[in-house]
Amino acid sequence: MKDPYYVLERPDAAIIFPVTASGEVILVRQYRPAVELVELGLPAGLVDEGEDPLDAARRELREETGYTGGEWEPLGSLASSPSLKDNWAYLYLARGVEPGAATELDEFERVEVEAVPLAEIRPKIEAGEIVSSSGVAAVLLALDKLRPQGGAP
Repeated sequence: MKDPYYVLERPDAAIIFPVTASGEVILVRQYRPAVELVELGLPAGLVDEGEDPLDAARRELREETGYTGGEWEPLGSLASSPSLKDNWAYLYLARGVEPGAATELDEFERVEVEAVPLAEIRPKIEAGEIVSSSGVAAVLLALDKLRPQGGAP
């Protein structure tokens, strides 16, 4: 007899790699109880029912960081945990974001916003500071888009 198979039904998510005109990536630091650590990661959040993923990404960036604007480009979508969850993560690169409105955090969110130079992002993955698998995928896809022809970003 096989063990029962369970699927976690979750809303889709939007993950943003936001870069300022001066080349800083806007990250958020927050406690993640499931893995009991303070994670440094990309702004991200759930897509509301009926909401366009790009609209959700813009909303989440504004709510979590206060940054707005910029030129947005989709980086693709991925199944965040296809053996367990039924949702998709939509990844976006936002170039030229600017500080704007105050953050609008949920009552249980405790987020610190950090601006990190673009050149320091990949080393943060290698050092284990950025640990979310979908966040790491978004970082690597964004860095590939930002890389000048024939060189490092």
